[in-house]
Amino acid sequence: MLNYGRQIIKNLIEKWTKSHRLHYEYISRLQADSHRSDIRMFEAWIPAQRYGNNEQSASDLASEDCLRLIEIAKEHNLFFAKDSWDNFGDRKRLPSGESIVYLSPDQKNVIKIRNPFAKAAIKNLKKEDIIFEHLIHNILFPNTQYTFKGISEDLGELRIIYSQPYVPMNFIPPSQKQIDKYIINALGLKKEDAYFYGNDYLSITDVSADSDNVLVAMDGVFYFIDPIIRFKKRAWEIWDYYYPQLS
Repeated sequence: MLNYGRQIIKNLIEKWTKSHRLHYEYISRLQADSHRSDIRMFEAWIPAQRYGNNEQSASDLASEDCLRLIEIAKEHNLFFAKDSWDNFGDRKRLPSGESIVYLSPDQKNVIKIRNPFAKAAIKNLKKEDIIFEHLIHNILFPNTQYTFKGISEDLGELRIIYSQPYVPMNFIPPSQKQIDKYIINALGLKKEDAYFYGNDYLSITDVSADSDNVLVAMDGVFYFIDPIIRFKKRAWEIWDYYYPQLS
């Protein structure tokens, strides 16, 4: 029965990836604009970063920059004190490599309290990218899209809070060959080496069949939970490239 189920999944994946390109799975312009408006107030902070020394990595984010982002969040009622985190739901015992994770009481969403400096070197994140990083994920992987909830701090360090739809871990995991086929045929990315797939603007990794980061449903739809996106250009340049292609 298990082999039969895997064969059904395989056939659905092959049919799905042949008939879908990335622009068919894109979030709509309306949804993209909504997500962009969620963080619009922070664009007052961005110009100094955008036209300043944009070679500084996210890990070089100065304490005054952190304080300014926290100030803006407080001004717009988007700041969450650390002692309020447990209100998000049940905390998972083990955090991910970059986030503390809670499961909402209705079990429909996970709340991720992310350290934007974690994995910044792998992601090639610059400090002006950290507020917009989730928008690029949403364009590539709309069925696991992040919703910006606000900003917090932990021991004086900046944290960014997102909500993401909860994907139950009860799907048959795809093979690496199936993942490769989806990324190449549906996302339009090329295999760069054993770990990365990309184009001139970005590349993705941490999508191995050995991990639990990629799931596939019985209808052949893929769910990329938390892949690592490496920026080859700045976030607004990547946005400007993909946004005109949104349906």
